[in-house]
Amino acid sequence: MFNRFLSVKQQEWLHEFEQFSAAEVAPYADEWDLAEATPAHVVHKLAQNGWLGGLARSENGGLGFDATTFGLLNMAIGAGSGSLTGLLNVHSMMLKTIEEWGTQDQKQRFLASLVRGEIIGAFAQTEVSAGGDSKNLSTQFTDSGDELSVTGQKSWITFAQIADLFLVFGKYQGLDTAVLVPKDTPGLTITAKKNMLGFKSAYLAVLDFNDCRIPKTNIVGKPGFGQNLISNSALDYGRISVAWAALGIQQAALAASAHRANSRTTFGTLLADQGIIRGYLAEMSSSLLASQLICLSATKAKEAKDEDALEQILQAKLFASHEAGIAAAKAVQIHGGHGCEEKNGISRLYRDAKILQVVEGSNELQKMLIGKEVCNRYSYLQ
Repeated sequence: MFNRFLSVKQQEWLHEFEQFSAAEVAPYADEWDLAEATPAHVVHKLAQNGWLGGLARSENGGLGFDATTFGLLNMAIGAGSGSLTGLLNVHSMMLKTIEEWGTQDQKQRFLASLVRGEIIGAFAQTEVSAGGDSKNLSTQFTDSGDELSVTGQKSWITFAQIADLFLVFGKYQGLDTAVLVPKDTPGLTITAKKNMLGFKSAYLAVLDFNDCRIPKTNIVGKPGFGQNLISNSALDYGRISVAWAALGIQQAALAASAHRANSRTTFGTLLADQGIIRGYLAEMSSSLLASQLICLSATKAKEAKDEDALEQILQAKLFASHEAGIAAAKAVQIHGGHGCEEKNGISRLYRDAKILQVVEGSNELQKMLIGKEVCNRYSYLQ
């Protein structure tokens, strides 16, 4: 049903994405989870296919993916591994930031390598004390001659263990600012973050910046652009990634649950013939379709630059990730004890779905932002 809303080209891309995920991702995702690592050859294949740089415009060497095609990629990969969508997410946010806000020098130094996947980018905003409150970051950028000194700490940074370039947010002369910090900058320490609930193979890390010196030419845009322009622009793509990855989790949960229902007998009756199980499957299927349509509406709004695009993207992230959590929980119930085993893909779906409700702004933050948009829309009423 969903495919009827896609162009022929988008359907072709989706078929290619799904084939890759089924062959190269899904069979190994549990193994990667247990190892808390994504093999380098998988990252290389994503780069080789052009998908890591897929959002970049064709004149910059990319495939020129529209927001919907980028979403389809995250949906297909998300059905195989939630962790791997984290790479598509943060790398794309870095890439689009430099493409849209970077100086000519920054584009010459970094953009082509990011598009080809020769270097990996990561998005370093979250701090332990601030969480999603990006207005109150403690990381500081201070003048030191022709350089900036970067001091502070970032936590839970996705794919930071293997990233080559970080987009770091902090304060410069009291203004929200974003800068580029290469991984080999003296004073930068990267510490792996292990034993996470979900996204176990997403290479999370803590970044400690101790008087890291970078050229002032590494400021992205201008001082003061950090939050309202650069971060918000990048997070459109981050939230699209999360929302569509949640669709992948819902799809995987539904497919696995239907298979279980058709093959498992309890009390002399197939699960598929038991009313409560049929009810679960009906709810999961209906929620999946609703999530697909809200995600599609959001990416179409982004492509058309509609006035309500931000609100729709926030709604898609909120709704799809919430429904993914419910679908994964029902999948665990349908699978019983089998679904509770750590090495089982069902428990991974459950854990990864919870992560999607937290990253790129918790769902509680999404509600606050959506509520603000709604109040603004009806402010004319007296």
